[in-house]
Formats: sequence, structure tokens, C-alpha cells
Amino acid sequence: MEPVVAVTGLGCMTGLGLDLEATWRGILDRRRVIRRYTHFDPAGLEVPVGVELPEGADEVFRERIKPRTRSQMTRATQMAVACAEAAMEDAGFSSDGMDPTRVGVVVGATGTGYAPTGDQEDPNRILRNMTSASAAWISLRGHWTGPSMVVSTACSSGTYALAAAWDWIVRGDCDVVLAGAAESALNPLDIRGFTALMALAEPDDDVAGLSRPFDARRKGFVMGEGAGFLVLESLAHAQRRGARILAVMYRPGLSSEAYNILSPEPGGVGMARTMELALARAGLSPEDIDHVNAHGTSTPLNDLYETQAIHRVFGAHARRMPVSSTKGATGHCLSGAAGVEAVLTVRALVEGVIPPTLNLTTPDPECDLDYVADGPRRAPLRHVASNSFAFGGQNGVVIFRRWEGQG
Repeated sequence: MEPVVAVTGLGCMTGLGLDLEATWRGILDRRRVIRRYTHFDPAGLEVPVGVELPEGADEVFRERIKPRTRSQMTRATQMAVACAEAAMEDAGFSSDGMDPTRVGVVVGATGTGYAPTGDQEDPNRILRNMTSASAAWISLRGHWTGPSMVVSTACSSGTYALAAAWDWIVRGDCDVVLAGAAESALNPLDIRGFTALMALAEPDDDVAGLSRPFDARRKGFVMGEGAGFLVLESLAHAQRRGARILAVMYRPGLSSEAYNILSPEPGGVGMARTMELALARAGLSPEDIDHVNAHGTSTPLNDLYETQAIHRVFGAHARRMPVSSTKGATGHCLSGAAGVEAVLTVRALVEGVIPPTLNLTTPDPECDLDYVADGPRRAPLRHVASNSFAFGGQNGVVIFRRWEGQG
């Protein structure tokens, strides 16, 4: 029998809401939350708009984290801690009866999310800017003493974190792994950097609808902040403790395009290779997939090449298979994106509801799939996939299966 890795808990925060329920409601309600930045003065920025966490985020962090500890964390680390702990609560975990040596932590993050504070004399500067900080804090606060690390592969970091978690569980290193990703890069330095790369959509007459995956009017991504975490367990461990099993996660497909540091490979060749690898590792055929949560960044090349890649892999099934991008609603959470989207993909599977692609109103003849543009759609879902295609060509695809009470 193939090894089974069960998903038993979810935690998420985005610009749509400070927990998974609020985020999910925002997705289904097609809320548009792109706006001018409020937590700093964006004057002088060519792109002064994005997707910030809603009001109340600091209160959530204060409720969970003591002031002195918070002073040693970036906002991204605080998000990671809050979402990881929410996922453990969702999974029904407590420290009682747990073997801490069998609990691991792996977080997707990048240096972008740990930008300099601006105060060169800040005594907490080193602690805040350690790339490994988020995983270290989650382990420390839970007293989990299994393996703990951060992986950094830009926008696919969360999927690479899920792959490491799968390996630890199947290899027998851990019974439980907290895995996910978090990022908050909404600061003038990083916004100017992405603007210089011509990656961001400059505001127009429809600021709230500026993130337009697969739309003919798309012109760049919109920066967001967010975090998403999953509790993964061996099936035996989950069943032993009577856990509610949400889904089964297959071993993710990972590959490098080795093509260009910024641009995806033309025709979606590298993207297709990663999807094919994920299908092969799951032992599935293309026709088995009922829905894909696309990377769908709202950039001209990514959306075109991802569409072409889906045609390459799924053939005639591509036109029948709903494909949607939740980045229309959440913005692009950078290294946090894959964690957020994995959580939303599992939630879609559990609910039997496909999330819509927001702001797709002008069809692009070259993007010709069913992008669920009209609103959320109920559908029988058994296998769903989440695509993550990163700067640098470090790609990851993860597939989940609905739990049906058997391995």
C-alpha cells in the first residue's frame, strides 16, 4: 500500500480575513480588497496599492504573542506563528500525550519577507531578520523537538515545505509536521524592487480589480501578505488519536526549469513537467483531476504559459476541468502564496466548492480554459491540485484527495 499522509488541520490569514473562515467567506463572496496601503505612507511609490491584512491583525498577534517576544519577530513571523498554532488547534492537538520529538516544523519563506527594519541600531535586528526565525519560533513555542527548518524557493516555498514534510513522515522521522508558508513584504523597499522588475500592475481606473488572472487586461501581479499552514500526520497516527481527517496529500512534484531567473519557459514546458511529475507520484491520470488551483499571477506570461501547460498535460480534459486562481482575491502573497493556496485547495475539496477567479471580465482568446469566472461553483471533487511556479523556475505542484475512510 502507498504511504498515506493525512491533512488534519488548517490555518490561514490573508487580506480577506484573519482566519480561515473569514478568508474562505471572502473568497466565496468575491470580496475585492485591493486598496492604497495604510500601515505606511506609500507616497512616492509608482504602485501604492496592494492587499494588506484587515484591521485587527495586531490584536490577533498581541493575543497570541507576548510583547517582548513580538519585538523579536517580523510581521511575517508573527503571521506564521499565529497560523501554525491555529492549524494545530483546528487539528485538535494539545501538548498532552504528544511525543515532542516526533513533531516537525517546516516553513516556506524568503529573505524578502524579512526586510531590514530601517533602524540600524535595533538590538533585535538579527533575531528578526534570521531567515530561519519562523520555524524556530513555532518549534520553540510548541516545545516541538523534531526537525525544524525554513525552505526558500520564492513563490513555491510552501509547496517545497509540504514536500519536505511528506518525506519526514513517510521516512519515519515524524508522526506530525506543521508545514506551510508566510510572507509580508509590503514595505517601500520591496515594492520598489518589484516595480523595477516590471512585475507589478500599475493602478488604473479599477484599482479594486487590479489583480486579473487570465484576463486580457492583466498587466502584472498585485502584492499581498498572507500565511497558510497544514497539519500533516501519518495515517496511523491520525487514526490512533481519532483525528478528523480532511484530506490525503500526495508527494508533491518538484522541478526546476533552469530557463530564466524571471521568465517562465515558453509554452509552459517546465510547468507541464512539474504537473506530470505530481500526477506520476500520485499514481493518477490527468482525467482524475477535478480542479486545479492555478498559480495564476495576473502577469502576461505566467497566465498564458500556465494555460498552455495545462493543455499539454490534460489534453481534451483541460477544457472540461475547472481552473481558478485565488490571487484575484488575495493578491500575490509571494513565498506565502503556496501555503495559502494549499489551504484553500483543501478547503475547496472538503466543501465541494470551487473558488472563483475574481476580476476576469474580458476574456483572452489565448487563455481559453474554464476559469470559474462567474462565481463559486459546487462540484463533486475527489482529486484537486495546487500549482506554484516561482521566480527562478523552482516549480511545485501538490495534489490532494478527498478522504473516504480508507488509505
